[in-house]
Amino acid sequence: MVEVILRLFVREDQAEAVLASPLVELIFMVLFVGFIVAILVHFTLYSKLRRIRNFIRDTNTLEIDPLNRIQADFEQVSQKESVKVETFVQNKISGWRVLNVQVVNLIKIVQMTVSIFILIGVLGTFIGLAMSLGSIDTTGDMLVENVAIVLAGIDVAFYTSIAGMGLSLIMTVVTRVANTEFMLTDIMLKTESILEGNEQDGIGRLIAVSETINSSILELRNTNQELLQSIVNSFKGFQEYTVGLQQSAKDLARFNEGLTENLKQFSVIFHGVQELTEGFDQGVKKLNHNFDQLFTYFESMDQRNEKMRSAFTETYKKIAELTVAQKETMNHFQQSVVDLREYFSTIAERQESIYSAFDKMNEQSEHQIKLMKENNLQFERIFGTDVSSKLTDIISSLRDVRNDFKGLGQSIGRLPHALDTINKAQTEYKNLLSYRFDELTHFTHEFNSHLQVHLTNSQAIESYLSEASRSNEQVGMKYMKLLNEINRTITQMGDSFQYKENQIDASVNALRDTLSKYVTNLEGTLGEKLDKISRNLNEYILEMNESVKKEFKQIGEITGDIGQRNARQLQQSLGDIGQEFQQFNRQLQSISQRTVQENSRVRIGTND
Repeated sequence: MVEVILRLFVREDQAEAVLASPLVELIFMVLFVGFIVAILVHFTLYSKLRRIRNFIRDTNTLEIDPLNRIQADFEQVSQKESVKVETFVQNKISGWRVLNVQVVNLIKIVQMTVSIFILIGVLGTFIGLAMSLGSIDTTGDMLVENVAIVLAGIDVAFYTSIAGMGLSLIMTVVTRVANTEFMLTDIMLKTESILEGNEQDGIGRLIAVSETINSSILELRNTNQELLQSIVNSFKGFQEYTVGLQQSAKDLARFNEGLTENLKQFSVIFHGVQELTEGFDQGVKKLNHNFDQLFTYFESMDQRNEKMRSAFTETYKKIAELTVAQKETMNHFQQSVVDLREYFSTIAERQESIYSAFDKMNEQSEHQIKLMKENNLQFERIFGTDVSSKLTDIISSLRDVRNDFKGLGQSIGRLPHALDTINKAQTEYKNLLSYRFDELTHFTHEFNSHLQVHLTNSQAIESYLSEASRSNEQVGMKYMKLLNEINRTITQMGDSFQYKENQIDASVNALRDTLSKYVTNLEGTLGEKLDKISRNLNEYILEMNESVKKEFKQIGEITGDIGQRNARQLQQSLGDIGQEFQQFNRQLQSISQRTVQENSRVRIGTND
C-alpha cells in the first residue's frame, strides 16, 4: 500500500529505493495510517457538532443529545442552589465523550497531529541518513565507489520529511477550514444564552447577571492577555525556527568541512593498517589461549557427563530392584487370591452336600407318607375277610413302619446336632471371611499406596532421566556445533589473513589514484547536492512563511470573532440590566403607591 501511494508522486525505482529499509517503510505506514485516522475522527466530530449547531439555530431549543441532558441537570441543580451557567456548561461539555474520548481532548489530539507528522518525518530522515552513512564499507577495495553511491542516494532519506510536512500542511488546512473548536465554542455560547433565558426573573437574576458581566469582563481581559501572549509566543517560535534553519545551514557547512577532513585522514588510517595487523596477531594469540581454556572446560564437562552416566546406571539398578520387589509382591498377592478362591470353593461344596442331605430326607418322608396311604387303602378294601392273616400282615407292616419311623426318628434326632454344627461352621466361616476381607482390604490399601508412591517415584525418575538425556543431547549438539564454528572461523580467518596480506599493497596503491579522482568528482557532486538542498530549503521557508501568514490571518479573524461575540454578550447583558432596572423601578413605584395609599387610609381612619 505504501509503495502504491509513493508511485503516485515519484518514479518506481525511487519508491523501491525509499522502501528498501523496513524501518523507513514502517515510518511511512505510521504517517499514512495516522493521517487517515485523524481525518476520519476530525470529520466525524465536525459533522456531529455541525448537526447540533444547526438544530439549535433552527429550533432555538436544546432538545438534542447531549444538550437535553445538560438542560435537565441544570434545572435540577438550579432548584437546589444558585449555579453559574457558564461554569456549568463548560463542565458538562468538558465531560462529553465522543468515540469514548472527551471532546476537548479529541480536538487537541487532532490538532496535535500537525506537529506529530513533522516530527515523524524528520525522524525518518535522520534514520535514513544514519543508515546510509553507516552502510559505508571502509574495509573493502571499493571504498570511494561506496561513498559516492551513498552520497548519491542521500536524497532518498528526505522523502519522509516531505511526506510528514505535506500531511501536516493538509491537516492544518483541514482543521482551519472545518474548525471544530470554533463550532464547539459556538454551541457552548448558544447553550448558555438559552439556559440564561430560562432562568427566573427578579432581583436575584439582576445580581446573577451583574456577576456574570463582571466575570465575563475579567475572563475577556484574561482571554485577550492569553491571546496576545500566544501571538507573542508564536512570533518567538517562528524566530526560533528561522534561527534553527540558519543553524542547520551552518551544521551542513561544518559537515562538508568534516567530510573533507575525513578524506584527508583516510591516508593516515591506511598507514595504521600495519599496527592493526600486529594487534590482530596479539588477538590471535589471546584467542589460542582462550581455546586452551575452552578445551579444559570441555574436559571438565566430559568428567561431569561421566559422573551423570554413573548416576544414571545406579538409578537404573535401583529401578530394576524395585521392579523385582514389585513382581514378588504381585506373585504373593496372586497366591493369596488363589488360596482364598480354594477356600470359597470348599465352602460351596460343603453347602451343596448339606442341601443334598436335606433333599434325600424330604424324599424319604414323602415315600413313607405314600406307603401309609397305600396301606390304609388296602386295609379298607380287604377289611372283613381273612382278618387275622391281614392283621398279621398289617402288624408286620406296622412293625416295619415302626422300625422305619425309629430310623427316621434317629436320623431326625441327629438333625438338630448337624444343624448346630453347620450353623457354628457358618459362623466361624463368616468370622474368618470377615477377618480375611479386613486383612485383604488393609492389604489392598497398603498395596495401592505403595503403588502410588512407586508411580510418583517412577514418574519423577522418568522425567529426571528425560531431562538429563535432553540436556546431554543439547550439550553434545552445542559442543559439536561450537567445534564446527571454531574450525570454520579459524579457516576463514586464515584465508582472510592471507587474502588481506596479498591485497593490502595493491589496495593502497589503487586508493592513492582513486582518491585524487574522487576529490574532483566529489566537489561537483556535493555542489549539485548542496544547490538542490538550498533550493528545497528556500521553497520550504517560502511555504512556511505563507502558512505562518495564513495562521496570523486566521488568528486575526478569530480575535475579531471573539471581540464581536464579547461585544454582543456585553450588549445583551446591558439590555438585560436595563430591563431589570425598569422592572425594579416599576416595583419601587408600585411599593411607593401602596405606601401612599396605606398612609392615606391611616389618615382617614384617624380623622374618623
